[in-house]
Amino acid sequence: MKNINKESAFASAARPFYEEHAIGDDLKIRLEDEAKFLIGARRRSTEEAFEFGERLEKIALLLPEGTVEKWAVECCGYTARHIRAMRAVSRNLSAYRQILVALAVGPTVLGKLSAATPEQVEQVIGFASTRDRLRVQDVTAMLAGSKSDVDENPKRDPYDLGGLDGLKAIIAIKVRDGLKSFVAHLEEIRTHVKDALPKNNIVKKTLAEQTALTARLAHRELESLAEFVTPNALKAYVIDGTRLPAGSRWAAVSALLYKMGSDTSWPDKAELRTWLETEVVPLLNWVAPEKAEPTTRDAKTKTPTLVADEPVPAEPLIDLEPEAASAPTLNERLTSIAEAFGATATIDLPQPVVEDDLIPTVTEALATTETRFQRPAFLGKAKPTSPPSATA
Repeated sequence: MKNINKESAFASAARPFYEEHAIGDDLKIRLEDEAKFLIGARRRSTEEAFEFGERLEKIALLLPEGTVEKWAVECCGYTARHIRAMRAVSRNLSAYRQILVALAVGPTVLGKLSAATPEQVEQVIGFASTRDRLRVQDVTAMLAGSKSDVDENPKRDPYDLGGLDGLKAIIAIKVRDGLKSFVAHLEEIRTHVKDALPKNNIVKKTLAEQTALTARLAHRELESLAEFVTPNALKAYVIDGTRLPAGSRWAAVSALLYKMGSDTSWPDKAELRTWLETEVVPLLNWVAPEKAEPTTRDAKTKTPTLVADEPVPAEPLIDLEPEAASAPTLNERLTSIAEAFGATATIDLPQPVVEDDLIPTVTEALATTETRFQRPAFLGKAKPTSPPSATA
């Protein structure tokens, strides 16, 4: 009954609009049907927010140019800012729709995110993949706050921002750039392996020289991205890294990269081809799917038999510049990113709390910070050596 009364009131208020713009009876009937839907729309979920924006975009094509906001205000009771934000969500975030729905990002946060650049959107998605819920405050911190803040200090370095907001910003940078670097290194390893497989004679030493140091680097990147630190149970003054769950696919990835870090742990020549074809390539494809391959986990795929409990070498972190990854499409990469942190379209993620009104969208963000990672020059020259023992 409440919605019927609202519809009648707005329909009455909309008559001047239809008369002013000479809207015919057939179009008027269609627009009134659309208004009924929009008035009753809940917009409580991410999917509904996208559908709401898409519907507004279609309605805009039916009306005289530049009048859809006025129509929505007079016929549906929405604010012009709300309509602009929902249309921006449909236009600017449609490429990220699948992953944003999987992460259950709320309509208010979507409105905040709709004016961000693609790089900023990926940064926020990487951060959201590690959290139960993405809040407007989180997005604000990563996008450097309001326009006035940016105007006052356009070259503000996120590494000089204090408080939790500053920490969140640099964590987001690490997630964004670290993921790109990790995936790029896995693709580099896979390329060398797949180039070697068609050959009648795979030269173990040559292939190891091409991949071992990159595998070590990727192993450390995975540790840095996915593992925690904890005091040693026997020696509290020793700080150890935690391990990925034993028997899991990610533990197998970690073990494989460690094993590939030195040719002394590779199989003998007689077993080398089988190992590369049945363990190395399938597992690398699982982490960073190639364009022609699905990005979802196949429950029937055999998990490579790898030892996940080998001692992990304590090597210093190395600065690097991520190489461009070109194989997967954007949607596939984002899905892979979410899957890396356990967020997939099939999981039951918490629904966000809807706030009463939309936060104004961001029009500017922090000045682009230069990438702080440099690919070490020695990677193309040095020969791999055995990883140091865990007790070294």
